[in-house]
Amino acid sequence: MRGLIVRFRFSEQVSVQQPIQLKRFYKEATIEMATNPTNPYHQWLVKLDGKTVKTPSKNTLAVPSPQLASFIAHEFNMQTEYIRPTTMPLLTLARNAIDIEADDRIRQFMEQSIISYLERDTVLFRENPDTKLYKIQKDKLDPQLKIFNEKFGLHLKPNFGLNIEPLKQYDQIRIETIVSELNNWQLVSLDAKVENLKSCILALLIWNNHLQVEEAVKLSRLEEDFQIAQFGKVEGHHDYDENTIMMNVSASKLFAQLIQTQSIAY
Repeated sequence: MRGLIVRFRFSEQVSVQQPIQLKRFYKEATIEMATNPTNPYHQWLVKLDGKTVKTPSKNTLAVPSPQLASFIAHEFNMQTEYIRPTTMPLLTLARNAIDIEADDRIRQFMEQSIISYLERDTVLFRENPDTKLYKIQKDKLDPQLKIFNEKFGLHLKPNFGLNIEPLKQYDQIRIETIVSELNNWQLVSLDAKVENLKSCILALLIWNNHLQVEEAVKLSRLEEDFQIAQFGKVEGHHDYDENTIMMNVSASKLFAQLIQTQSIAY
């Protein structure tokens, strides 16, 4: 989610803005079942030395399943001298989902952000038909676009160069319906995939279990990989970028699975 969550706060006593480094201030993260939760998605708490973790908006970090709570606690426990937010993707997703519930404007912004990607989706972009890249895009992306249209009931067509066609009314209504039917936890999971892949289409195909994460990441990077093959890559930079995308998309897929996994006898 772009530009909405800028603070990194774990409790009411701790508040810090990036890029200031936050030193690890706790010994251990643990989980605990919430007492008489009123929200079915707020069943399990994550605690740092016995103190409940808070979101950037000071809401209690309470999640649907003990499995998700345990993964988030593990992210905390894996931190060393300094806390690195980029290594805590599940925490970030959970905080965002909780804060959406407290401010519907964030949800509206996120829905529009996801939908806006569809017009300029990576899968829809095509180079000039006379280029080598166009053939690669056609071979790799056309089949995915066909599957997406069939599975989700849309009628999208590729865009050539900078000629971006606005969504037809039917497609606009259809994608708005798909996104609006997601709960807040599902929505932040989808948003993370869209943001990292720069593709609403690939994100929904992962959601639909048609694409594996690794394949989706490769498809999202067709143009960049083509340029690397032609001109070489900057050592370290491209590898870091691809690994970061892979980690974030994998985490968002795991998050979607963990919010549905509940066990009273955990």
